[in-house]
Amino acid sequence: MSSTRERATRDVLISSVLFAGCNIAWRYGSGPALGIVGIRVAAGAVIAAAIGRRQGAGSWRAPLRVASGRRAVVISVFGLIAAGTMFRSLDGPLAGLAVACVPAVALLVRDRSGRAATLAALGSSLVAVIGLMAATGGVGRASISWLAAFYAVLFVALEVGSLRTSEVAVEEGLNPTAVVTASMVVGAILLLPFTVLLNVLHDPGALWGAAGAALAVALFGTIGRVLRTAALPSAGVTAVAASSQVAALFTAIGGIVLVGDSVSGASLLATLVAAVLGAVAVVLATRWRLSRQPDLAAALESADLLGHSPSTPTAE
Repeated sequence: MSSTRERATRDVLISSVLFAGCNIAWRYGSGPALGIVGIRVAAGAVIAAAIGRRQGAGSWRAPLRVASGRRAVVISVFGLIAAGTMFRSLDGPLAGLAVACVPAVALLVRDRSGRAATLAALGSSLVAVIGLMAATGGVGRASISWLAAFYAVLFVALEVGSLRTSEVAVEEGLNPTAVVTASMVVGAILLLPFTVLLNVLHDPGALWGAAGAALAVALFGTIGRVLRTAALPSAGVTAVAASSQVAALFTAIGGIVLVGDSVSGASLLATLVAAVLGAVAVVLATRWRLSRQPDLAAALESADLLGHSPSTPTAE
């Protein structure tokens, strides 16, 4: 059981670092956000399908035959659109702090994770809100607009909805990698026409810059989604959402180091504290859930990225 807890915690935290790489990569490349998202989901579909084939995950169409799978796929696609738009509208520290508010919303979606983990997640979100207020009141004000704020709120709501619906789909027996692959394929079908219209026809020269950013996002984001979706039943919505604070920290640091964002000391400190509390919430919530429901670990074994046999026993 201890090895299962460690693996669920590890996968959740690794996925949060990968998502931070996505958040930074969204900032590169020219062209409209929808065009970049279209390339991102198309590349993501190829990567997810390759991972699924290695795992023996089955057809990506399987989630579309089940109501819970269809809900997870649709909400994930809208979440991808909101993510791409938000991260191209806010600078790194502000976007990171916006993401760090996810656990507060996740707690509104029923998910038991233990009193200590809940307090850590709430404290993390509270610190993130304070940091966000400090940032918008000082450095970075030019990056804030009502539209950008709307995209941030929409992203947070869709992210939590995607976590919850994906958790239900996996708990009902759907392969987590198949759910991710279906989301990418459906997203590509819907969004590639916008890529053609907004990038290829409108500004062909911007396509290569958009493609480079989208490929980086696709690589980090797809692997991160596979790890996170598989760990959801074991860790729970609140624990996985709390890992967004870790992503927030690396998003802010990456924005400062790689993109040249500026940020106040207060907001950067808030991001750091939020990240520490978020990591604590992930560990505590995962231990709490698996100590009470050890059978929730099955999805982790069925979604081994290395393609190992799902029958490998776990240590007690």
